[in-house]
Amino acid sequence: MFSHEVVEKGGERCFGLGAMKQFFGSHENKRDAKGRVSVPASFRAAWKAHQDMTLILRPSFIEGCVEAWPLPNYERFQAKVDAMPEMSREQVGLQTQVYSDAEEVELDGQGRILITGYLAECARLSDSVFFMGRGDHFLIWEPGAGKAFREASRAMAPRLSFGAAS
Repeated sequence: MFSHEVVEKGGERCFGLGAMKQFFGSHENKRDAKGRVSVPASFRAAWKAHQDMTLILRPSFIEGCVEAWPLPNYERFQAKVDAMPEMSREQVGLQTQVYSDAEEVELDGQGRILITGYLAECARLSDSVFFMGRGDHFLIWEPGAGKAFREASRAMAPRLSFGAAS
């Protein structure tokens, strides 16, 4: 089984799996005519210590965006699929999300990734992309939709009580 506990390492919060830094912040970058977009420098730095600069892109469970997972962090979905009863409806559905709808991409020499086809359609991407950090992964949005989601999330956050009665 994979470990995903948060550990302290040199004063930085990291996940136990591969000691990867967290993805923080929101960034907007242009997407070129070929579908390439530069991953924000702070996001690239979050996993620069790893030799493998591979990302797994997949449609998010949050409608209207794409999730981007460094390969070591994506293994938690694989573990969930492996733990499910084989060939159950739930396993088949999750396999579709985790494997069939996912795409493996690598950063090019300029720190860009290619987002085209089905994934670009899922997030309605055009000439700009909005990146939103989510800790162990990040989201890729059409800028207007991403900013609206961020604002809606901010409006809801004060009502959350982290498990205490509201």
